[in-house]
Amino acid sequence: MARSVNPNTGIKGMDIVLGNLNKEIVKMKRNSKAGLLEAAAFIRRDMDKTFPKVPVDFGNLRASWFVTPFKSMGKDIVVLGFNANYALYVHEMVDGDFKSTRIRYSPKRKYTPREGAGPKFLEAALNRNKAVILGLITKEVILK
Repeated sequence: MARSVNPNTGIKGMDIVLGNLNKEIVKMKRNSKAGLLEAAAFIRRDMDKTFPKVPVDFGNLRASWFVTPFKSMGKDIVVLGFNANYALYVHEMVDGDFKSTRIRYSPKRKYTPREGAGPKFLEAALNRNKAVILGLITKEVILK
């Protein structure tokens, strides 16, 4: 089951996306840890290929991806996301400049943003891949 950790964190729109996804997962009556993990891996790959992509400066945000499976009340659950301390800020930066070349740090180095990077990268990946996510979970439930 997908869940937003804290509704007061400032993630706008994620509650709607996760709510819609959860409704479909709950209808399944059963889920599969393997299916949830496969869906998480698919989402991670999609964020690297499809606009909006995960922004990359030196790679810390992109490398901070995590997936934690556990059981709660007999159901398999997967918590996923990015744990870089600025991940939420970058995700919600809808007015941010994801295209201009910048000079960062000392010694000064030029940084050219990743083409196709943008805000709402996780939310967009979950939203556009709802059918695929449900299909991956269903496939694993049927195989059990």
